[in-house]
Amino acid sequence: MIVRALVVLLVALLFASALGLVTAQFRTRSLFVDLERSQQDARQLDVDYERLTIELARLSQPAAVERAALKLGFRAADPRQTVYLNLPQASAATPVAPGPRK
Repeated sequence: MIVRALVVLLVALLFASALGLVTAQFRTRSLFVDLERSQQDARQLDVDYERLTIELARLSQPAAVERAALKLGFRAADPRQTVYLNLPQASAATPVAPGPRK
């Protein structure tokens, strides 16, 4: 009787161990798939970053800015219509405040 109970206990422990092994292997494979997916996302983000850096450098060139301005309908400032303001020199003690003078 004791031998039979011991065998049943060992079979139950063997079954639990096998179930734990299968669960651990499934979890390992699932984590590996997540890791691979995350690494692929990181590589894609690196590619996007490089592409955006190049695009930013290209779009910040004066010629690109001028093309975009012309496309939006902007035009160059006419020197005949430019008004220059001569402001009095401000000292550190009397800062010039914006707005109309009294």
